[in-house]
Amino acid sequence: MPESNGMEILLTITYFMLFCLMLYKIPFFRHIPGISFSLLALFFALKVMAGISMIMVYTWHYDLEIADFHKYFKDGMVMYGAAIENPVDFLRMLTGIQSSADHLFPYYEKMNYWFRPWESPVYNDNRLVIRFNALVGIFSFGYLHVHNIFINFISLSGLVAIYRFMLRYSDTSRINWLPWGVFLFPGLLFWGSGILKEGLLIFSFGFWVYYSDKLINQSGSVLRNIPYLAFFSLLLFLLKPYTLAIWLPCAISFYASRKYKVSHILFSYAFVISVFTLFMFLTKWIAFIPDLAEIIARKQNDFVEHALALDAGSIIHTRYLEAGFWSFFSEFWIGLFNTLFRPHPLETHSVLVGFAALENLIIWSLVIYALIYTDKKCIQKNRVFWLALSFSLLLMGFVGMVTPLHGAIVRYKIPALPFLWLAWVHIARLPVIKKISFPKA
Repeated sequence: MPESNGMEILLTITYFMLFCLMLYKIPFFRHIPGISFSLLALFFALKVMAGISMIMVYTWHYDLEIADFHKYFKDGMVMYGAAIENPVDFLRMLTGIQSSADHLFPYYEKMNYWFRPWESPVYNDNRLVIRFNALVGIFSFGYLHVHNIFINFISLSGLVAIYRFMLRYSDTSRINWLPWGVFLFPGLLFWGSGILKEGLLIFSFGFWVYYSDKLINQSGSVLRNIPYLAFFSLLLFLLKPYTLAIWLPCAISFYASRKYKVSHILFSYAFVISVFTLFMFLTKWIAFIPDLAEIIARKQNDFVEHALALDAGSIIHTRYLEAGFWSFFSEFWIGLFNTLFRPHPLETHSVLVGFAALENLIIWSLVIYALIYTDKKCIQKNRVFWLALSFSLLLMGFVGMVTPLHGAIVRYKIPALPFLWLAWVHIARLPVIKKISFPKA
């Protein structure tokens, strides 16, 4: 990696301004209720600053060499090096076409994260982030902060897609509350702004939700929406397929029952989620489908073993998940508790743990406020509340179930945070806030 110098600063500023111009010119980012161009540019700048802060925290308080984002970056630069030495080999590794050729292994052996420390039938999602860094290397010339600009434009785009989906179903009087939690929830802002899987996950999940909703509501060209949906489905499958698997039953329940009475809505969610759960446990008897429960249990066991081998300081427990209903059921609720309460202030022993503990305090402050000042009329009128709540709780429970480290939980739960905020905005009795004025761009 080249040392930071004037060229890196110049490239970083140039790409930042270029992406701001795209925010101003591209119709997808324009004329969004509740968000002006100035506010969107501010969100982009804050995300870039959060990404820089992550780099600085690991540089000054930890060791940059142990940071996941830096390892992904270095691995990407190994692959990018092939673009100069042998462009054909670079394209093979980048696209995955004939990427297992023997003469490519010297590149892979130089990487930290290309191979997992354990075997798994699930695609190694580290490789997608490595390939992203290798591709961006063509534009960055190996400067880390330029990659920070690219990943934050991509993740911001995903958040805009999520926000656009929310606007379709949200109470119009609460629109000006929505952006602050969707774009600035602390963990989402920090971990979603690093050169990590989470930025790509927000991008792919956000657009999957956006285009699937357009397809269901027959908004726009079907022939245009289907290829987009297929592309983002592939990205989600390669990154975090469980995010899509958890979203689907919630979304099916939402679209099928959003005009029902509340009692019927609750039954719809319970029924559809139960069917999906039952299917997960029945796949071991279906010849052409892998045993999903066994895969999840094995991944959790591998996670525990890896945490023990590293003697990770943020380990919560060492229980092993079993591929049975009662093990999943009990560990899910324990996992939900851990996601909502761990780490807590008494566990604070570093900057990042203290930051995560503060976020959990914010979440519980929101919960307490909503319990005291509940707006039942808003829930009855805006059924998106049930979609947001069910997805948030299911994802957080699943993440806590399979993750024995609170350091990993705070990262893996971030796709739930915009929807947790959406649920709070619609259950809490909130004052009407006027749109914040910015100088015209």
